[in-house]
Amino acid sequence: MNFKVIDKETYYRKGVFRHFSEDCKCSTSMTARIDVTDLVAYSKKTKTKFYINFLYLLSKVLNSREDYRMGYLWQTNELICYDVINPTQYVFHEDTETCTPVYSKYDEDYETFYADALRDVQEAKNTREYLVDMANHPHWFDASYISWLSYDSLNIELPDG
Repeated sequence: MNFKVIDKETYYRKGVFRHFSEDCKCSTSMTARIDVTDLVAYSKKTKTKFYINFLYLLSKVLNSREDYRMGYLWQTNELICYDVINPTQYVFHEDTETCTPVYSKYDEDYETFYADALRDVQEAKNTREYLVDMANHPHWFDASYISWLSYDSLNIELPDG
């Protein structure tokens, strides 16, 4: 895991960072509808898993900008930018109605990413453990979806307010 520390005093979004880390501590999550028709067609044509293909594209986009790879280490009060961030997906077990986190490393090479992520999913299907491991996976992002449900939402949490 490699990252660089960002100088908060010269950071181009210094004021915004200060406001949302000191004045108005909050978190935001949002979902939006996107057209995946071409990706569905590609997945069917190549007989590959739609979700792993989607996960590759999502990972590629999130790794394309430093802003998307940033984190805050509250223990040391450091704003950082990871070299790479990786997806955490989830395997749903119908028999127990539980999930198992799947940690897959992002690789720019599609074939490498696809093969590794597919193997990770297969391994997770053989367990029923919910092992969230943030200590060893700080540069990972959640990428989950519920295939049988369509939804749009915006959620803002204000822990101090």
